[in-house]
Amino acid sequence: MNTKCLFCEKSGDIPLRIFYENRKLGWYALLGSPPHTRGHTILVVSKQGRRCPQRFDRDTLGTVGAALSDVVQAMLAYYPVKEVLLASLRREVKHFHIHLVPVWPKEERVWRQATGYSNSHLMEFLGSLEKKRDFLVLERAARQGKSDDEQRVESTKRLQPEIQALRRITGYESSRRKSPSRG
Repeated sequence: MNTKCLFCEKSGDIPLRIFYENRKLGWYALLGSPPHTRGHTILVVSKQGRRCPQRFDRDTLGTVGAALSDVVQAMLAYYPVKEVLLASLRREVKHFHIHLVPVWPKEERVWRQATGYSNSHLMEFLGSLEKKRDFLVLERAARQGKSDDEQRVESTKRLQPEIQALRRITGYESSRRKSPSRG
């Protein structure tokens, strides 16, 4: 079965949500839609040649630090958050990506209390959060008579001010003008 990868193809509304791209490092970042929390970001390794990167290999290991630093610094510059948590969730999307989830000072205690997870169980917590979010998105879409894609497009429209601000911080727009072809 040959299914297309959303991240390789940058399909759907993904191009509208991208605020960082570094071709030299081979990474791009976009805001999650719908987000787990305000500022939820996904850092994605770019497609390497003809293959979809599905694991964290030697090539990505050498570049992830610089890309993470760029994106986390942009997030901290724009959002007044306590810290940024990292998780790699591997469900339907096999393309290697990292979730960056801002910890808002007023939300952390509620998160920890509601889940009972300590910091060491972050990935389990985010996995259950993602499942719950997916269910709620589908439930809301059904109530409103909208498809999942329509819900994501609406969410992307609401995220535009944040995306534009993050693009200014990372210099994404100016780098796109210098190099119009997208990889």
